[in-house]
Amino acid sequence: MSNIPESNNPHYLVLRIIFICAAVVFILLAFNPLTSFYADVFSSLRVQMLIAALMCGGALMLLKLYKLSAVVILLCALGLGPILVSFPVTSPVNSEALSIKQINVNYSNKYLSTHLLSLRDENWDVLILQEFSDKNRHLLTQFITTTDMFGYEEVEGIPYGMVVLSRIPMVYKQQVKLDGDKLGYLKLKFMVGNTVLTTFIAHPPSPRSKRHWQNRNTLLAALKLSTQNEKGAWLVAGDLNVVPWSSYFEWQQDQTCFGQYRYSSFMPFKKGHSILTGLPIDHCVMSEQVLLQSLVVTDFKGSDHKMLSYKISLK
Repeated sequence: MSNIPESNNPHYLVLRIIFICAAVVFILLAFNPLTSFYADVFSSLRVQMLIAALMCGGALMLLKLYKLSAVVILLCALGLGPILVSFPVTSPVNSEALSIKQINVNYSNKYLSTHLLSLRDENWDVLILQEFSDKNRHLLTQFITTTDMFGYEEVEGIPYGMVVLSRIPMVYKQQVKLDGDKLGYLKLKFMVGNTVLTTFIAHPPSPRSKRHWQNRNTLLAALKLSTQNEKGAWLVAGDLNVVPWSSYFEWQQDQTCFGQYRYSSFMPFKKGHSILTGLPIDHCVMSEQVLLQSLVVTDFKGSDHKMLSYKISLK
């Protein structure tokens, strides 16, 4: 048995250096203030970066670097707390609340027909479907007599893969084009009692390349400007492909569903989806005239996204 103290053992020294460096790198990546493509990607993975740093902190504790381990764990806790813990705003329950469901169904979802049959019999006022293939347009015929629709009758195909079904009057429909048919969003107006609710529905490109990332940011900036110019009640809904702590997500946290109910809505893997492993990139954002009554996030078979079901009311 070696008589070298653990503190001077070269193997221990190497392990300590590795875990110290790894913890520092993970924390710096999680909180980096840069706005470049790769910096934004790493900061979007803040939860995962801090979980990795937390594991390094645990390893440092086993290596008897207690003070340094405590510092790492504290920094991780301070970073994870605001993301994982929420304090829902309590508002008076309104029996006339508007019920909305939104889901990125996945273009190749083989269970879509079954999902639509089930959704047809559920209680909702507005149903927002994204990544809906034009090849599945025939599945919408079952809603013709019961809903007002956007996407079904469009001769150029379903714009940006988005379909909106409404059981309340849809009094205005517009496809806002930023780059022809490649980039844009929907602007719809619904009659909620005697009030008009303007709804912006978007699905920016997933930032899997610098070009897609730039297009996503362009669309998000256009949406932000549109909401700023909207005088009445408004709602932004959709798979926005951005986390709420990104510098490109410009709305206040208290305006969002995530700000009141913490959740994860996307994960590319079939198993292990949790708030620690997934990303909250499906959003609903509301103006001051709109109150969030409730939110439920549920699985949607055949999609790597979860469905957001929420109720809102107008002041």
